[in-house]
Amino acid sequence: MRHARRTEWMRVRFTPKWQILRVNWPTWWQEGRQGETALPRPARAVWAYAAVCGMDALLTGLVFLLDFHYDRVNIAMLYLIPVVVASGVYGLWPGVFAACLGLMSFDFFFVPPIFSYAVSDLRFLVSFAVFLVVAITTAGLASSMRRRAEEASQRARIAQTLFRMSRALTAAMDEARVVQTALEQVRDLLNTHAYIALKRPHGYDLRALQGDEADPVIDRQVLDWVLRHGDLASFGSKSHGQAAFLYVPIRAQDEVYGAFIVGEPGQFRLATRGEIVDILRAMASLVAIALSRIASEERARLADIAAESERIRTAILNSISHELRTPITTMLGAAEALLDPGASLDPADRRELVLTLRNSALRMNRLVTNLIGMARIEGGMLVLNRRPTDLADVIRSALHEVAELTADHPVRVRAPHPSPIAEVDETLFQQAVVNLLSNAAKYSPPGAPTDVTLASCGTEATLEVRDYGIGISDDEIDRVFDKFYRSQRVNKIPGTGLGLAIVRAVVEAHGGHIEVERMNPGTAFHIRLAARPAPKEAENR
Repeated sequence: MRHARRTEWMRVRFTPKWQILRVNWPTWWQEGRQGETALPRPARAVWAYAAVCGMDALLTGLVFLLDFHYDRVNIAMLYLIPVVVASGVYGLWPGVFAACLGLMSFDFFFVPPIFSYAVSDLRFLVSFAVFLVVAITTAGLASSMRRRAEEASQRARIAQTLFRMSRALTAAMDEARVVQTALEQVRDLLNTHAYIALKRPHGYDLRALQGDEADPVIDRQVLDWVLRHGDLASFGSKSHGQAAFLYVPIRAQDEVYGAFIVGEPGQFRLATRGEIVDILRAMASLVAIALSRIASEERARLADIAAESERIRTAILNSISHELRTPITTMLGAAEALLDPGASLDPADRRELVLTLRNSALRMNRLVTNLIGMARIEGGMLVLNRRPTDLADVIRSALHEVAELTADHPVRVRAPHPSPIAEVDETLFQQAVVNLLSNAAKYSPPGAPTDVTLASCGTEATLEVRDYGIGISDDEIDRVFDKFYRSQRVNKIPGTGLGLAIVRAVVEAHGGHIEVERMNPGTAFHIRLAARPAPKEAENR
């Protein structure tokens, strides 16, 4: 108990300029109920005393109308009714007022001589004293029952609020939702403005509900002290032109996540200072647990991302090294055969070796081009050199580049005449078409054709590349454009998983859209671009 009282008066040490700062509770935290002596609020008191006067006048009138000549003891008992009603509804002091007013009315209207406060028999004084004692005792008991009922109702409301808050915080998946839930519950329970200062590496981040003042007048030094030491404090008084706030730390074990900043509560008269602090501490504990959980989940997520990144990095290095090693080995073998002075090679063999060197170099060039292209995309250095381009010419150039790769996969091209014209970067868009054609040839069996269809509809051009290969599963459709993604079914086929990612990046950079469709058999990729028909002169070419 002594320690609890000592924490209510806190000494905070700051810089030498601020040797000792005594942090006091604002006056409103000390306006809790002091036993049963707290008077009602002024506005409510007026209505309470007016209601007592009305009940007394009504009772006196009814007794007069019925007949006031029966036993005076029964009449005195009737005047206990306003006492019980006033005490139960309005509190102790209206009940005491009802007792005094009832005694005066009983003496004036029903004790001889009537319509006078003169007492003809001294024994009535004893009766008056007994009546007053009974009435005040009744008022006290009724007021106590009322107060206990209100306290029970209020504690039930607090328990329900904490339960709802705990359930909502358990379901909260991010910091913003935790803060919003906590502030809403504090505002609804205490009917006051509330803020949360979240601790950051270089200060704090002040949060408020929509409609509340974004930057309240708070004492920054006290808030910094609370965030550093993890103990509650308050500072400021309305009489000094500064709003009164209570600072409750949000902490779990030894970790301080922030602080509640709570203003003067309204419509919460029954709770004392300590009870309100306990409520806020309980709420702060729930918030701290939620923030700790989210922080742990975030650390686990980052750890998973790091592990996945390491796995992908290893897979990429292995894939790229394999992709480079294979053509390099082939090129070295062909070059050594050509340079061997003892080798007897006829012209056909020499041509075959030269073609092998060329194809291996083209394969390496495609790999390096994809790597450089992805690096440019990731670095935000993808600059488009747009100009009007005949899309049919782009397809022809791409087919020429992959002629060796598609030797066993006949490509069937369908294009309108005149073909559509689009504002594209010819080099980049050609690379996208090359990647689609390479992808079709790579994942199709020998002899399977590839269909390339170019069409124009108004101001839009569509390009479809369809293969008759192994296809993709439904659960892979949303991932085929991810960087470095490769299906488990094609791990034995060389590749880096960059081709389709580059295709999507290039198409979207041109303002277009690409979709993938599962066919039976095979796969179809659809590209849509803004375009215009070719000039009429093209028809005569």
